[in-house]
Amino acid sequence: MKTMKNRFGAIVLGTAIILAGCGVEQTDGDSGVHPVMTDGSGTDSSGTTDSSGTGSSSIDSSNTEGQGQSDQGQTILTLGTYETPWELTYAVDAYNARNGRYHVEIVDYLQEDYDYDAAKERLKLDLSVSKGTDIIWMGSMIADELGYAGVLADLNTYLTPGTREKYLTNILDFAQTGDALYEIAATFEVGFIAGDSGKLGTETGWTMEEMLGTFRANGKDANGLGGVGVNTAQTLAGYAIEDFVDWDAGRADFCNQEFYDILEFCRNESGWVKATRESVASGTHLAVRSGIAEVTDIQYTNWLLGDDWVVKGWPCKEGTGVNAAFWNSLAISSYSRCPEGAWDFLEYYMTLDWLKDSAELYPDLPPRTFQSIHGLPLNRSVFEEMLEWSAVQQYYDTGEPVPFYFGEGNVPNFYANSEEDVERIRGIVALADRRSLSDLSFISRIIGEEISGYKTGGLSAEQTAEKIQNRVQLYLDEQK
Repeated sequence: MKTMKNRFGAIVLGTAIILAGCGVEQTDGDSGVHPVMTDGSGTDSSGTTDSSGTGSSSIDSSNTEGQGQSDQGQTILTLGTYETPWELTYAVDAYNARNGRYHVEIVDYLQEDYDYDAAKERLKLDLSVSKGTDIIWMGSMIADELGYAGVLADLNTYLTPGTREKYLTNILDFAQTGDALYEIAATFEVGFIAGDSGKLGTETGWTMEEMLGTFRANGKDANGLGGVGVNTAQTLAGYAIEDFVDWDAGRADFCNQEFYDILEFCRNESGWVKATRESVASGTHLAVRSGIAEVTDIQYTNWLLGDDWVVKGWPCKEGTGVNAAFWNSLAISSYSRCPEGAWDFLEYYMTLDWLKDSAELYPDLPPRTFQSIHGLPLNRSVFEEMLEWSAVQQYYDTGEPVPFYFGEGNVPNFYANSEEDVERIRGIVALADRRSLSDLSFISRIIGEEISGYKTGGLSAEQTAEKIQNRVQLYLDEQK
C-alpha cells in the first residue's frame, strides 16, 4: 500500500468572498437583508412563532454576531444557515434545554422567495464584513476558500492532544487546509473506487497510470467506471488535485501526459449510468464509484460486486485514494464574540447526544436513532457504538426481523451487519487519507468548463490542458 506524505496545502480563495455582494452596494457594509432568528424550535427572539412553526420575526443583520444575555442569564450564540436541516433544529433545541451557560439561536438567511443561492451569498457577505454569526452551517460553501479569506476560525485551537483523541484522527488530519481545520461535523462519509479484485488487483491504492492501464487492458474507457457520469475527468482531477497543483508554491501543472491521458480516457463518456449487478457481471462496468455513508452500504457493495471486491481508492500518486467528506459541517466565525461557547455547542453536536435528548422534547414524535442520520460518527466512541448497534438485529412484535434498509426494485432488504461487515467498515474508514477538491470550488469549475470544449472535438487534449493551465495559474498568481 502506498503511503500519503502530504495533505492539502493552502487552498486559495476564489470567488466565495470576492463576489459575495453580487454587485449590490451597501454603504454601511450591511448585507441589506434581515434574516429570521429562531431558537431552533421555530420560536423567534421575541418568543413568538408563525403558523408554520418556522419563525417570522426579522432581526437586524448587523446584530447577528451575538445578542447578549438570555432571560436566564445565558450568553446567546447565533448560528447562521440558509437551509436549516432537521439535525440542527433538534441539536439546538436539545442543547438549549440543558440550561447551560449558552443559548443558541438560529439565524435563517432564507427569505420568502426560497432562493437558497441568494441566501448563501447574503450569509457570505455578512461574514466578509465581520457581521456574521458565531457559528456557521457550511452547506455547500467551501470551507477552504472562506478560511483562506480569514473569516473562519482554526478549530485546532480547541483540539488539544487529549480532546483530539475523542475523534477519528485520520479523518480530522485530512479535513485540514494546510495546518488549519476550518470545519467539523458530527458525521462523515467515505468514498472510493471498487471492483472485482481479480481484475483490479488486491492492493488498495493505484496511480492514474495504473488505473488507466487496467481499463485499457480490459478494453474500457470512462464508460467502464459506473456511477460517475459526464464529469469523470473533473472528478478524477479533483480527487488527485495535488498531482496537478502545488499549493505551497502556487504552481499548476496540467500540461503533462498524465492529464492528457485523463482527457482521452473521458472523451467519449456517454453520461451517468448507474452500476447494477447485471452491468458488473456482464463487464459493462469494470469498476464502480462506491462508498460508505450508511451502515448497510457495505452490504449493498457486497451484493453489487460479489464477495471478492477490493477497495482501490481514487487514483493518485501517493496514498490509498480513499476520501472522507463531512456531512452538515459547522464552522466558527473568526469574529465570534464567544468562540469558546461556539465550540461548546460544536462538541455537543458531535456527541450525537441530541438524538436521545430530543426524544424527551418531542414525546409525540417517533424517536430519532442512528438509523435517522446520514453518515458515520466522527466521535470515536459514538462511531464504535454505531457499529455495535448495526450488528444487533431488531424484531417486530410478530417476530419478523426489522430491515436496516428497505430495498427498492431488485435491491433486497438489508438487515443487521455481520461481524465481518463491521470489521470491513472499520478497516475502510482507517484507510481514508484525503478529501477531494469540491466540484463547486473555483479550480474545479475551471476544469469542468474547459473540458466541454474538448469533448465537442474543437480542441485537442494538449490545447485543453493549456487553457486549464493558464486559467488556474492566473488564479493562483492572483492569490499570492
